[in-house]
Amino acid sequence: MLFSQSKADDIIGIWYSPIKEGNVQIFKSGNNYYGKLVYLKHSVDKQGKPLLDVNNPDKEKRKMPLVGIFLLTEITFHEKKNSWKGKLYDYDGENGNTYDSYLTITKNGNLNIKGFWGLSFFGLNPGLTLERVDLE
Repeated sequence: MLFSQSKADDIIGIWYSPIKEGNVQIFKSGNNYYGKLVYLKHSVDKQGKPLLDVNNPDKEKRKMPLVGIFLLTEITFHEKKNSWKGKLYDYDGENGNTYDSYLTITKNGNLNIKGFWGLSFFGLNPGLTLERVDLE
């Protein structure tokens, strides 16, 4: 059991999205993992004000800056599949939807996140690939 726990923790760290130009910090709290947007290259508007989560279905959360929102929630590790499953919040979509998601670490050490509706083969796309940020 100790081996599976350390394998599950492989997801912990800071991950960079070259497409969205931002960092997501994945951490563990209790038995679940969460991913928080901690950096976004274009996080302010032309007036220098933080970009807000304007597409959030929760009207109160639309007033919150994008940096600091939780993009990944309720993530759990599935040892047999060697992957994680959780919720992915699409903050830059038109409706700010939340999708079920699978997360896997690729052979080259990147993190692939694939959101889907209902059945996993109805995926949103091939997935978003994040690169691990080396903090040393």
